[in-house]
Amino acid sequence: MATHQQQTRGQAARPSPQPAPQRKPRGPVPVPAAAQGPQRQPGPPEPAGRKPAPRNVDPAAGPLGWLRVRGTRRRLLKLPALAARDREPFDLGGMHWLPQLSGALEPSLVLHAGHGGPPELLAVAEIATSVLRGADTRDLAARLGECLNTPPAAGTVRRIQLLYQVPGPAGRTRAYAVLALAYHPALIGRAAKLCQGERGLAQVAIKAAQNVFTQLSRDDATGGRLGPLVPLDRAAVTGLLGSLLLPGRGPLPGPRHTDTPWQPEEVDARAPRGCAVTGGSGPRTATWWHATGWVKQWPRTLGGAIDLAAPAAFLPSGVTGAASIVVGPAGPEGEIAAAGFVTVSARDANELELARVGAHAAAESGGAVLEFCDRRHHVAIGRTLPLAQGLR
Repeated sequence: MATHQQQTRGQAARPSPQPAPQRKPRGPVPVPAAAQGPQRQPGPPEPAGRKPAPRNVDPAAGPLGWLRVRGTRRRLLKLPALAARDREPFDLGGMHWLPQLSGALEPSLVLHAGHGGPPELLAVAEIATSVLRGADTRDLAARLGECLNTPPAAGTVRRIQLLYQVPGPAGRTRAYAVLALAYHPALIGRAAKLCQGERGLAQVAIKAAQNVFTQLSRDDATGGRLGPLVPLDRAAVTGLLGSLLLPGRGPLPGPRHTDTPWQPEEVDARAPRGCAVTGGSGPRTATWWHATGWVKQWPRTLGGAIDLAAPAAFLPSGVTGAASIVVGPAGPEGEIAAAGFVTVSARDANELELARVGAHAAAESGGAVLEFCDRRHHVAIGRTLPLAQGLR
């Protein structure tokens, strides 16, 4: 299309004394309305004194936009303190759900304000069980260490947790990957520029989590492959929490968007060799006993590295429980370190004691040492929940 006016052949350069039609503006020629498709049907008139909302306007532009960004940043910085006021079972710290967006493959995000550490955003995805018990294990330490040190994960992901859940002989074994994203000022600043409050924070954090999930699912010769990863929504994450605390076969309650996270009704931590958790499992109330141990001595692979997949084998056949492996930087030098935890669960105290003995023997047969956290099981069980805890 022409970008300037053209003079008709033979027309004089000076203006005509006759009144000329309205001049076309310089620049791209506008497309006629008929060529733009069907015209928009007239709707109800705008209310008197109300101007239509402008389109494609940056909410952060101009003096008012600067004030919006500043106010949004201030609210997001206060969010961890508000989350910490929530109920704190097992001394885990407060948890706050971010708004659920509309995407089908967008993970649910939980803001976790734990004790003794900075606030973090948690994203959970289901992975193949062969990552921890199968041919895909390979060298998980090298694989996860590479992901933590390579962009886009570097500086964004504090820790990666691999969670292996065994609901017993009647249930299905599952495995999960949990990302602990840093709630740092740069992420808050990017979210504040969207001027959408917690929804803008969810958009920025979900993009960061999807980038890391893509990196983890990529096949790599240097270590184990975790993919394909399937992000979990809010109901699935809540169901996972409930199935780890009350591994009954009944349906677990899932919250709506306005409800608080699912919590146990009662925790009895008086027993030295386990703790009892009571809550709603299906149509009636149920009680389960738990005991948690930490990997004091790791077995080694043929290459000499620690075998991160080993804790999944410390759960004896027929025993309900979960194994958690947490990897991330630790110490003043920020070197990559790992921590492992195993929780066994049972219907009563006697069955729990048999599960403890079986897990201890399975660890020793694999060249490892598993030490149970006697009188501290009510706190230690949080290390096998999808919270990426256990490494500071």
